[in-house]
Amino acid sequence: MEIIIYILRCLIMFIITWSAMRIIGKKSIAEMTSYDLAAIFILGNIAAEPLVYKVTSKATIGVSTIVIITLIVGYLSLNKYFYNLDSKPVLLLAKGKILESNLKKVRMNISLLKSELRSQGYQNLSDIEIVIIEPSGKISVIPKSDARPVQPKELGITSRPVKISFPVVIDGELIENNWSRLKKDQEWLKNQLMAFGVNKIDEVLLAEVDSTGQLQVFSKKENINLPDII
Repeated sequence: MEIIIYILRCLIMFIITWSAMRIIGKKSIAEMTSYDLAAIFILGNIAAEPLVYKVTSKATIGVSTIVIITLIVGYLSLNKYFYNLDSKPVLLLAKGKILESNLKKVRMNISLLKSELRSQGYQNLSDIEIVIIEPSGKISVIPKSDARPVQPKELGITSRPVKISFPVVIDGELIENNWSRLKKDQEWLKNQLMAFGVNKIDEVLLAEVDSTGQLQVFSKKENINLPDII
C-alpha cells in the first residue's frame, strides 16, 4: 500500500510541476533569464519535498507561490522602466576595439571570446563590427558590411581553402609557439604594432594573424565613445 501511495505522490507532484513550468513559459535553457532559472531550481526542491516528508499540500502551495512570483517579475520586465531588471546587454567589441573591462565584467577571457565567435563562423575579428553578450548569455555578432556571409555559389566563384587564424600576442604576452610560425623578427612586430597605434607589446590585448595572413592588433585602450544598448 505504501508503494502505491508513494507512486501517487510522485504522479501528483509531476503534474503540478509540469503545469507550473508550462505557466512560467516555454524557453530553452539558453534563453532563460536568471529569475527563470532561480524559479526552476527552487521548484525542483519544493516538488521533491512530498516524496520525502509526505506533505503534498504544503509543496503545492510552495510551487504556486514560486510561479506567481516568477510571473510578477516577468510582467515587470515588460515595463520600460524594468527592461534591464535581469541584466543589460554588454558590448564586448565595437569600432575595432575589444572592450577588456567589459570582458572582465562578464568573466570572459580572449580565448573564450574567440571560441564563441568561431562557433558562429567568424575567424577574423577584423570582419566584425560589434559583439554583444545578451542578457540570456548568448553572443550576438554584427559583421562589417563587406563581411556579410555570402555563399560563393551565389556569385559563381570558386572559394579558396579556409585557414584558421591564430594569436601571436594575448594580454601583452608573446605566444612563442605561434610566433615562430611567422618567421619574423621583433623589429617587424614593433613596426606592425606602431601601425595600429600601439607602442609596446604590453599594451596589446590581442594580436592575431587572420585567415588572410594579415596581422590584426587590438590594444587595451578603450578610448571610444559608445551609445547605451538595451
